[in-house]
Amino acid sequence: MFNRPFWAQSPLEASRRTQYAGSWYEGNGEKLKLQLKDYLENAHSIPDKSSCARLHSQNKDFTQPILAIISPHAGYMYSGQTAAFAYKAASKQNNIKRVFLLGPSHHIAVKGAALPQNNSFATPLGDIELDTDTLEELKSYPMFSVHNNVHQIEHSLELQLPFIKYCFPNAKLIPIVIGHLDDDSEVRLIGEILKGFVGKDDLVVVSSDFTHYGPRYSYTPFPSYSSEKIAGLDGEAFQHLSKLDLDGFIEFLHRTNDTICGMYPCQVLMSMLPHDSHGTAVQYANSQDIAKDDSENSVSYIGMVFSGAQWPAEPGRVRPTKDIVKLSASERQALLNLARKTIEVFVREHRTATPAELGVTITPAMKTCFGVFVTLTIKPPGKEHDHDHDGLRGCIGSIYPVKPLWKAVQDNAIGACSRDHRFEPVREFELSQLTLDINVLTPPRRVASYNDIVIGRDGVILTKNKHQAVFLPQVAVEWKWDLNQLLTQLAQKAGLHRDDWREGCKFDIFQSEEIR
Repeated sequence: MFNRPFWAQSPLEASRRTQYAGSWYEGNGEKLKLQLKDYLENAHSIPDKSSCARLHSQNKDFTQPILAIISPHAGYMYSGQTAAFAYKAASKQNNIKRVFLLGPSHHIAVKGAALPQNNSFATPLGDIELDTDTLEELKSYPMFSVHNNVHQIEHSLELQLPFIKYCFPNAKLIPIVIGHLDDDSEVRLIGEILKGFVGKDDLVVVSSDFTHYGPRYSYTPFPSYSSEKIAGLDGEAFQHLSKLDLDGFIEFLHRTNDTICGMYPCQVLMSMLPHDSHGTAVQYANSQDIAKDDSENSVSYIGMVFSGAQWPAEPGRVRPTKDIVKLSASERQALLNLARKTIEVFVREHRTATPAELGVTITPAMKTCFGVFVTLTIKPPGKEHDHDHDGLRGCIGSIYPVKPLWKAVQDNAIGACSRDHRFEPVREFELSQLTLDINVLTPPRRVASYNDIVIGRDGVILTKNKHQAVFLPQVAVEWKWDLNQLLTQLAQKAGLHRDDWREGCKFDIFQSEEIR
């Protein structure tokens, strides 16, 4: 019988078939069970302090529950034992009902988060059922889209599946390939969205190898192979990961160009985890520990677990409307000063000044993450206090709470004066004429129907077939729209037909505190 090559698998097939069983790992189910059993039994010292000491990094102990793990994805002969240390720590929890599996794309360039279109993923130990309801819901969010072809050939996810099936046989799977992300705002956006789906009975698994050294990988930061120097690179990466230091990790990658294939999934994980959690290395290995015949190339593997906190009792994406920022009068004025002075320096000097340079003190409330919009207006003489007169000069915002409030205000202030495609950048002679509005948003929450929207209270995000548009709460009031008019305008802003909001749309609402 003719066997199609794996890349010809139909996207309509219910189960993703295995592609690497029998080559990268044992393809016979019974033999695979024995292989995994041996790996897990040999993971007797958790953490393996002798191996982890090679990282030259401090290593805090972990506690239960385990919220997430990082596991390598090379062939099992190279990385299976390292992976087993992480899975053994997590397998002590017998209540895991779902596994969020994040891995990089090695074979097909993709941007954002790629979702599959299957009902299950096959393994030699039996199929793993996908949580199709969650996957369907994720499709409606920005940065998430279906790329079944990416999933069919990606090994970073498949190499985790036997461990997941063996350790958590009844858990459902949410597999996500994380492709290229342009900056930390995209990282934080995906992390914030996923964080809203994770609850106490869930485990997050990130699939990543670490430093790929040698001519095979076009990475030779030092002239000859040195396990000591490679461990130094891996140790620095581990240090940032263990502290959830996303900014430090990104700076490390830019500075060293380290070849961590799962760098984007690792970044998303850091943005998902509770701030009071931490990472622990439970095993560290290098491909040359196993295959010493190749003296020029190596790949590093770290097994990590994250603990010290808990996922929420229930997934937290539906947040109460009371999650509004509480700012004093002085903090509100400080944010306005920060926005205005940031714009002035940027327009005149083409740089971003620090809050300290601008004489603005950052308070604890201003360090909390919120979505922010900054709106600039220039009113004609005599109309300066006329809120109904449209003198828009720029409006840029971030809907989701992915940055600290002060940082979001600065970034969106610069965006409003320089990156709103509807306008030319603000010029220096206009600075004295600008009026600033800052809107601080509550986290968006999905509503069942547009009938749940309240004019004047709710900002609205409309999403349909990857079309999306948003209006702040005051827009409908200023234009004196009723609900039908609001939704018609929103559909047209999203590039849809005027009545497309009546069917097939999803609606998220948020509230806003306006600082004028």
